[in-house]
Amino acid sequence: MEEEKRGPEVAPLSFPDLSLALPYQQALLYAQNRLKMIARGGLLPFCEAHKFPYTTIINLKNGNLKKEEPRLLHRLLRSLDVQNELLQFPPDSPSQRFLLPDGAALATFQTQMACFKSN
Repeated sequence: MEEEKRGPEVAPLSFPDLSLALPYQQALLYAQNRLKMIARGGLLPFCEAHKFPYTTIINLKNGNLKKEEPRLLHRLLRSLDVQNELLQFPPDSPSQRFLLPDGAALATFQTQMACFKSN
């Protein structure tokens, strides 16, 4: 009798907790501030290490992107240790949101954003 070959168990896709979703503009502002924290001369090595297009990251940092770049921002946030998933919500919205994994991640994000606003 042959055993049935099964792949790894895949978890069902549950409905996301929308209270953990960040709008594009808020995630962008966070990324811009974090990039500005990198010491002079450190951005090029950061981009090379994470395989980011240097010119595009400079444009993102300076607010000069011609269009929204949600996939790039998603990768950049992950490189800045902000775990997130892209979320298209509302479904017909042209902008995407960034879904944080839990309330602790949201609290950390909000605390760090408050530091940027206070300076």
